Amino acid sequence: MTDSLENAEKSISEQLKDALARLSKDQLRFVIALQDYPSKKEAAEAIGIKPDTAYRWNGDVEEAARLMALDSIAAARQMRRRALAKAMAVKIAGLDSEDERIRQSVSTEIIEGELGKAAQPLTGADGGPMQHEVSDVRDSILRKLAGIAAAGAADAVSEQPDED
Repeated sequence: MTDSLENAEKSISEQLKDALARLSKDQLRFVIALQDYPSKKEAAEAIGIKPDTAYRWNGDVEEAARLMALDSIAAARQMRRRALAKAMAVKIAGLDSEDERIRQSVSTEIIEGELGKAAQPLTGADGGPMQHEVSDVRDSILRKLAGIAAAGAADAVSEQPDED
């Protein structure tokens, strides 16, 4: 199967993911800048590279820019994936901080990220277990239903015609 046929079968998001995966860090930054600047020259200057460098890049960069314009969500997810390892390294470095509060906070974030938050007990107003007074509610509802039934029965009797 040719590349064009394969691409026709892939969604735009899948095509963009593949295109972004082939780019260097600077190429990725350039593709993102192209979304905000009208020319390659301005986009290159905005990210601090020489315009000639951007003009020499192959068609992968232009294809990625075209697809990104069509699917910016996939681009953001790809950038997040690339930053994940760096972000985790920052968190792990926090475990070695001299500040106990930072070490505790980072430890909690890492643990909760892996295991989830610890279960929090539900307590009543007095700090003891929660109590539900269902019988009071049930009794009130039964009284109201009995009143409605009695009123309905009385209405039914009064609405019947006399059989004289």
